[in-house]
Amino acid sequence: MNLVSKTLNYLWLHLWQYRANERQHRRLVQQLRKAHRPLKVVFMAIDVAYWRYQHVYELMQNDSRFRPTIVLSPCIGHEHQEQEMERLRQYFDARGISYVDYDFNAEPYCVREEIYPDIVFFPQPYEHLLCKAHDCLNFYDRLTCYMPYGFWISTGKLSYNMHFHNRAWRIYHCTGLHLKEAQRVATNHGRNVRIVGYANADDFLRPHHDDPWRPSGNVKRIVWAPHFSIVSSSSTLPPRSNFLWMAELMVTLAKEYEGRIQIAFKPHPALLTQLYQHPDWGQERTDRYYDLWRTMPNTQLETGEFIDLFMTSDAMIHDSGSFVVEYHYTKNPAMFVSKDMRPILESLTDFGKEAHNIHYIGASEADIRRFIDEVVLQDHDPMRPQREQFFRDYLLPPGGKSVAQNVVDDIVESLNLEQ
Repeated sequence: MNLVSKTLNYLWLHLWQYRANERQHRRLVQQLRKAHRPLKVVFMAIDVAYWRYQHVYELMQNDSRFRPTIVLSPCIGHEHQEQEMERLRQYFDARGISYVDYDFNAEPYCVREEIYPDIVFFPQPYEHLLCKAHDCLNFYDRLTCYMPYGFWISTGKLSYNMHFHNRAWRIYHCTGLHLKEAQRVATNHGRNVRIVGYANADDFLRPHHDDPWRPSGNVKRIVWAPHFSIVSSSSTLPPRSNFLWMAELMVTLAKEYEGRIQIAFKPHPALLTQLYQHPDWGQERTDRYYDLWRTMPNTQLETGEFIDLFMTSDAMIHDSGSFVVEYHYTKNPAMFVSKDMRPILESLTDFGKEAHNIHYIGASEADIRRFIDEVVLQDHDPMRPQREQFFRDYLLPPGGKSVAQNVVDDIVESLNLEQ
């Protein structure tokens, strides 16, 4: 069999799988419409950093039509599985929420046999991510759902056309532009996509936010959020992260501008591991650097939640993919740091390009200083109207409802659930 024939057979096999799943889902929907019982809903939780279903869970917990259960499950192969599970326990315990725990010394809880769920929400769209008893491969005949944990700004297979994207019952995307991209890229043309808004929007749009900043007087608050990719994953592209050339510069700026600005160092969680392994850094130098940000008079180290941090800040300097959109919930000025925007923009959707285009671009130390001096301190911010328009066009959930309510309403309407 030649390569063309093998490729066609491969495509037809998966197309058959996708169609078979659609038929299974239609039959299950018909059954559940007649069930007259609470729907059994499972939320898989792998880490607090990827937990986006809190408000959906709360709505279902208070709705007699649903019986939700949270199941803890570590990602296969992750170095810090036990820490990830402990963070989840602390998160749910602090909120008085029950869950099915994960015991590393016992057989995994068999969700299918013990609960036999009607609906399963997954935190990421990857097969073989979790142990067999919890993996999405074991639940495609159920109503499998996924809401992206970040604002997708890139196109391609990983964002829209993996097997999960085509086999799930529902993919809950953020905007109409994401639906169009799914229709263009996915093999199933996005038939299972529904638009509900961004998962974190309900928290960003809260009327009040806690203030996590250290008291530092009447100064401007800047978040510096470097990405982790300090080494390029391609021989033809530069590294995404600018941390290596910015590390000492940002310390210098914090010292120079003391009394006028306060900087929160918000590194990507994976940056620590990357620096530990870097030949010019290593664990000792990295730990000293992180401690410096923790102890300088006008700086702080932030490694946890970021929504309150963002919403009580004045500006951001970063090169993070997900923050390109998320920081615009603040409507405050942001600088995206890159010495060459061309390869970054080439990989983006139209939505991603729009989000980048309302950033100030930092290609040098001079650009960063100018941003601090003119935009942040002098409030000379010509891009403010564009950011406010972007907020109105893309960041507000549709229908004047919360994102969580849009998700629950879609399930209720799809299954004709009576109150």
